[in-house]
Amino acid sequence: MRAIKAHYDGRVVVPEEPIDLAVNTPVRVLVPEADDSAAIAKAFAHLSEPSFSRIWDNDEDAAYDKL
Repeated sequence: MRAIKAHYDGRVVVPEEPIDLAVNTPVRVLVPEADDSAAIAKAFAHLSEPSFSRIWDNDEDAAYDKL
């Protein structure tokens, strides 16, 4: 997953930079509320859980499971 800066033009969300996606590729758009940085951090933490679980699921890190 990656974050892309974009703006809403009143009709659609428009990326600020070129992105390499096929037409009609599903995407997830997170829209922050004013002063909602805690909720944003929680959302990104939740979205990163699958990646971290794959990275941390290895024999070398098994010792930390006992802490």
